[in-house]
Amino acid sequence: MKGIVSALITAGLAASAQAVLQDYAQARRDLGIIQASSADALQAFVGERTIEVQGRVTGYIGSAGMYSLILTPSDGSHLYVRTATLPAGLSLPMDMRMVVRASRPTENSRISAELIAAADLIDAARVDQAMVKAAPKPKPVPAPKAPAPRTPAPTVRPAATPTSRTADRTTRPAEAPVPAAFAAYVPIYSNFIRGYNSRISQPMADRIAETIIRQSIRFGVDARLVMALVMTESGFNPQAKSHAGARGLGQLMPGTARMLGVSNSYDTEQNLYGTVKLLRQHLDKYGKRTNDDFEALVLSLAAYNAGPGAVSRHGGVPPFRETQNYVRKVTERYRELIGQ
Repeated sequence: MKGIVSALITAGLAASAQAVLQDYAQARRDLGIIQASSADALQAFVGERTIEVQGRVTGYIGSAGMYSLILTPSDGSHLYVRTATLPAGLSLPMDMRMVVRASRPTENSRISAELIAAADLIDAARVDQAMVKAAPKPKPVPAPKAPAPRTPAPTVRPAATPTSRTADRTTRPAEAPVPAAFAAYVPIYSNFIRGYNSRISQPMADRIAETIIRQSIRFGVDARLVMALVMTESGFNPQAKSHAGARGLGQLMPGTARMLGVSNSYDTEQNLYGTVKLLRQHLDKYGKRTNDDFEALVLSLAAYNAGPGAVSRHGGVPPFRETQNYVRKVTERYRELIGQ
């Protein structure tokens, strides 16, 4: 009998732990969270925010119905997280990731945090893997498996006379054609673009596909990554403009466009030149810092969306919902396009 009771208790605890883990996974999906915020980001924010934090739970204070978990992030500070019930399976000390609702009225104020969901680091890693596997996997866009090697920039000839094929607002210098080895991909990419945005004309879809492939070869960036980025930024609309003033296919801000040598962000050729060049700069920068391709990609996308200054200030992906959702969308779409 004692063995049966013990087995029932064990089964009950396992079921309870599974329910807690499901709540944690659901909270992350609902909030679009892809990774925990850094300790620096946690200390820097002002206002109200729902974020995920990681650290070691070293103890708790309080009694039934009102606890404060003592969480120590990597910087050695202490964060007190309010909760009505202690996390299932809590064993002190314990490394955990917590989704919390945090508020901080001013920079000099203490952070107030309320627990939404939590998991230990091993279970949190399993949730990460499950979310990746659960991502929809449409038919991949074919392309070379690795980014094409960098090639010298094509020679720019004097401006050509405009023709009826010109769909952009300004006269462009003539560009080198897509290399023959990659020409077969143009109609495939073009059809994908029109399938995603049926309002794009066939000539414009061809133009966008050609330019993405050409600039990807020019800067040594996987064309499917550029496709995923442009899809997320503008939905392949060359005339897109955000409320913040970002323009064109890659949603370049005016100051960034000038820095990249782009005089007209609504010009397909110019915009994609600037877009891929900027992405290449970020990939090079964070590739050297992290020596990890995936981490470099995540940080590069965060820098593209929020700016490298924000990435530096927060020690990683900034705790902005827009940026976190952006990184998640682009990486998921990139995985889909390469068939993962």
